Amino acid sequence: MTRSGDPGKTAVPMYTPPADMDPVVRATTYPYLIPESSFLFAQGAWQAGDIDAAQTAGRTPVIACGSNRSPEQLARKFADFEDVVIPVQRAWLEDFDVVYAAHLTGYGAVAANLQHVPGARVEVSVTWLADDQMARMHATEGLGYSYHYARLHGLALQLEGSGTRAEAFAYVYDKGSLRQAEETPGDHAAIAEIKAEDRQDHPMTQPEALALVQTRLGHTGSLEGFITGTVADRALRARYEAVLHRDAVPFRWSRLDILS
Repeated sequence: MTRSGDPGKTAVPMYTPPADMDPVVRATTYPYLIPESSFLFAQGAWQAGDIDAAQTAGRTPVIACGSNRSPEQLARKFADFEDVVIPVQRAWLEDFDVVYAAHLTGYGAVAANLQHVPGARVEVSVTWLADDQMARMHATEGLGYSYHYARLHGLALQLEGSGTRAEAFAYVYDKGSLRQAEETPGDHAAIAEIKAEDRQDHPMTQPEALALVQTRLGHTGSLEGFITGTVADRALRARYEAVLHRDAVPFRWSRLDILS
């Protein structure tokens, strides 16, 4: 695929993981490859380039802070969609950071969450979703029992190639963010793989966050065993999360409306 008006660029072939992808690899490599620029995702491929108003018309701007920024994850979520096209616009969000939620995904990773951090500035993306794509994204985010879908306002969200938005939508884990170990500064566990400026908390990689969760839960086995166990047993994940929720850091942005 070549974008109209930009014949010098070619599509980047997408890697589609096999159904039996190693669960340890999938968990520990979260949030996956994140392009350095805005891009257009279409039919299992992505192409870097600016996103314009014609491409986003009639679509909903949803902030992506974790794996939804990655073409690899979008390819998984929309694998059965025909003619899927999603503009993904790089952005910077003032007074926020991207931290680990007190939440384990069904594929074994510690998930991402936005968190209000005055003075910080974090790189996010805005996925511009059509109505049918919104329905699928809601389903993949465990709407209502994992994340809530919310309208955030009072933002300073600077979009690459365009202006600043004061309002956008996002998935919020309102049960809170993963608290850091006592010996580290601050109270959040920021995601090291996500770019940020003036970060106030010690960033952790996904394997480090998983190891922290293991310790909190008193799991003394291997990291591989911990991941495969949580993937295989949903009830066990729920029990683990209940422990993490006990000292989770509440979501601190009050200027939002929970929509579902």
